[in-house]
This record gives sequence, C-alpha cells and structure tokens, in this order.
Amino acid sequence: MLDQVFGALDLNGCGYWNSHLKLDWFGEEQEVGLMIDSCYESQTEISDRQRETCRAFLEKWPSLQEAVVKEIIRYYNEEERFAYGPDDPEEFAAWWPEIETVEEMVKWIELETVVIASDSIMEDVYDGKRCLYLLFNRRWAEEDLNDNGVGIRLLDEELDGTRYKDIAF
Repeated sequence: MLDQVFGALDLNGCGYWNSHLKLDWFGEEQEVGLMIDSCYESQTEISDRQRETCRAFLEKWPSLQEAVVKEIIRYYNEEERFAYGPDDPEEFAAWWPEIETVEEMVKWIELETVVIASDSIMEDVYDGKRCLYLLFNRRWAEEDLNDNGVGIRLLDEELDGTRYKDIAF
C-alpha cells in the first residue's frame, strides 16, 4: 500500500503495516521500524487517527526523548536489575551494570520500532487517546535466548507504561 503520509507500506502476516521512520536520537538521525496495527486486517486502510498519532508523536519527540530514557533508567533499576541472571557472581555483576544517567543509558539501548495502535484499540481500550509504543533493544543481561528489550506505551504523547517489549502491547 502507498500512504500519503507513511509512503510505501507492506502488510505482514500478523496484521501490521510495516515501514520505517527517520528519528533524531540525541543528535543522531536513525532509521527505525514502523508498525501500524490493522487489527488483523479488519482495518484495511491507515486511518486519519493513526496519521495524527504519528504526527503528534513526531512533533513532541525532541522534547520527549530524555523523559523516555529516564523512564527506562527507572524501570531498569527498580524492576529489572538483579531480577535474574547467571549463578556466578562475576558474571551476574557484568549482566547488571550500574546505569544512572541518560548519557549512560543511551549507550545501552537502541530504539528499534515505533508501533501505532489500531483505531479500535485507541477507542475501546484507551478511551480515544492516541496510542503508540516504543520498542527498544537493550545490551544488558544478554544471553542467546534473551533479546526481550524494553517497551514503552505512550498515550497522547505521555508515558503510560513500561514493560518487556514483547508484552508492552
């Protein structure tokens, strides 16, 4: 599909339109994945609400970045750090580095994907608020089977929840 705002989009087997966004990430332009929920193809076109969700996010993104990273720091230190890991004390310590500042955390995470919710999710679950998710890869607690990362939900461009990225939405 070709959308006037998002350009070329491909529909995957899970009901998401896929493309890319270019975003500034602390002074460096990055290309990140973009997923737009079609609610398992029941929503066959990108909606004006989804376009507005993206536009509002992009407008606020420069001032939102630092708050997002501070939220990841909070989540890391209060909810994830030391929750699991290898039995060896030295390996365990290496899994869980001390991360207290935005500058430090930016070195440990990478924004992978922006996901825009379907109209029905925004209406039925979030009372009409604009909803999108930021999915981050992370470099702490690494093991072959653990690439879960961090997911943040934004409602009307405000932080609303932080979880592992596979259960964030």
